[in-house]
Amino acid sequence: METTRKVILWDRLSIGNPEIDNDHKMLLEIYNDLVDLIEFKKSREEFAKILTKMTDYSLGHFKKEEKYMEYISYPKLKEHRDFHRNYIYKVSMFNVDLLGTNPPNPEEIIDFLKKWWINHILKFDLQFETFKKENELDVKY
Repeated sequence: METTRKVILWDRLSIGNPEIDNDHKMLLEIYNDLVDLIEFKKSREEFAKILTKMTDYSLGHFKKEEKYMEYISYPKLKEHRDFHRNYIYKVSMFNVDLLGTNPPNPEEIIDFLKKWWINHILKFDLQFETFKKENELDVKY
């Protein structure tokens, strides 16, 4: 089965913040549900429904992250917030286009999501946790 290689496993994606890590685990579960839908050749409508679930969960997660970054006075908050907004826009447009007359290939969406989440977690989210540790901020969040 070709698409199973696209599943994202949690094994090395922890940033060391249990609350944010738990959100990331849930997002990756939703992502893996999308991979399953492709593998089992479900409809575009079902794919759009799960993609909407991912978008909705992402919105709540991003608010939580941004509030946390404000709390620790993270200097790259604006840049990080812009990444979040760009992601939401792009995924929302995928969802709109999925139900249109010229829908994107779900495999392309999966590829985008996989690259985006892995890069975002391991690069950008890890940066704010590193900032917290380097500044010896004793923050329980």
